[in-house]
Amino acid sequence: MLLPVALGAVLAAPGTKAAEYVFVPSLHCVGGPYGLDLPEDARQLRSLGTLLREETAEVEQWDGYTATRKTLFFDGLVLGVVEFSHAPTQVMVTHVEISRPEWNRLVPFKLGQSTDAVRTRLGPGAKGDVALERTYGSEADSVEFRSISGIVAHISYSCYSG
Repeated sequence: MLLPVALGAVLAAPGTKAAEYVFVPSLHCVGGPYGLDLPEDARQLRSLGTLLREETAEVEQWDGYTATRKTLFFDGLVLGVVEFSHAPTQVMVTHVEISRPEWNRLVPFKLGQSTDAVRTRLGPGAKGDVALERTYGSEADSVEFRSISGIVAHISYSCYSG
């Protein structure tokens, strides 16, 4: 059975080529060798930089608490999260889009970095992916890149969130 993240990476709109999915077992959206370095306390996320806006997508009512899906918009950083009313310090990251180098401090891959350096960090599965067109992921989380002339210009994480 394909997990939703893997299925999303495999399927593409009609007439477009599906990206190849490369399994990287230790890839996680937060922590580890490939994940984001975010504050441990969810209440500190809004102080990462100047918050431009915040959108609530969904509020789920559970047994005695709510889970709220939100997107936080900073200049060059879009951060999707789930916040829990019964545990205000905990957060689940759902997706991340990085498009400005000011946010390089949060990720092991850097905007402005060569695609060669990213391929080296990702390991043998990235060999031959000169423009970083593949999707790299574990059983739950994945990362994709956009590059221009051999330089990383955009980083996108998709994270399992239930």
